[in-house]
Amino acid sequence: MKEELHFALYAIKKNIQSSAELRTSFLMNVFGMAINNVAFIVLWVFFVQSVGVIGGWTAADIVGLQGFTALCYGLSLTFSGGIKRLPDYVANGSFDRFMLSPKNILVRVATSAFGASGVGDIVFGVTCLVIYGVLIHASIAQALLIVLLVALSTVLFFAVVVVIYSVSFLFTDATYIVNGIFELFLTPSLFHGGAFQGAIRGFFMFIVPALLVGTIPVEIVKDLSMEKLAIVGAFTVIWSVLAIKIFNRAVRRYESSNFMTFGG
Repeated sequence: MKEELHFALYAIKKNIQSSAELRTSFLMNVFGMAINNVAFIVLWVFFVQSVGVIGGWTAADIVGLQGFTALCYGLSLTFSGGIKRLPDYVANGSFDRFMLSPKNILVRVATSAFGASGVGDIVFGVTCLVIYGVLIHASIAQALLIVLLVALSTVLFFAVVVVIYSVSFLFTDATYIVNGIFELFLTPSLFHGGAFQGAIRGFFMFIVPALLVGTIPVEIVKDLSMEKLAIVGAFTVIWSVLAIKIFNRAVRRYESSNFMTFGG
């Protein structure tokens, strides 16, 4: 475990250095994603101001929601951007090089690419959560909850992404399929939390855990709900175990495309 962690940190460091060499492109990616996120949050804030409070959700809660989701997305797919390239690796046969590596395959795949635009998500997410804390006059307990929930939700987010992209091993070219499933998971996590009620709320909590990334964490911070915190913690463990098992089983289905390739 220690060796795998050391390798992951080394790979992430090299990926960052490689991306930073093209400084202008790197900064444009970061800035562009941040602007995109700002436009999205402005839209929702104006929506709340126009329509009013829905399900107890205020404009401040929307800021918190976007902060949690953006930060989880950024932390998960910036430093582990290789997961989203898995369909291409499988389709063009370049996954062979991971099979031959003595390192943990999942760690090797995840750290094989760096998502520069995700840095914009991280900056945006941290900024939103700081603003959210100020708007709700967060207590020390709430501030600590925000930090804990970012950690739990990020692990949960990454675990779900691993499960989704493991589908790549089931089809010859799974790019559109896995990206569609990923959007099914990501999109509800960005929407007004007060809009999810009844059966649809249950579906996006327990079947597709999109609400556990942003909506439920905001509600936990607001209400100091230990019951909901336990749910997020339990599902983080469950999905983490599932991710490892499903990925390892999916890898066994891989058959080399027998292409002469040495690149990423």
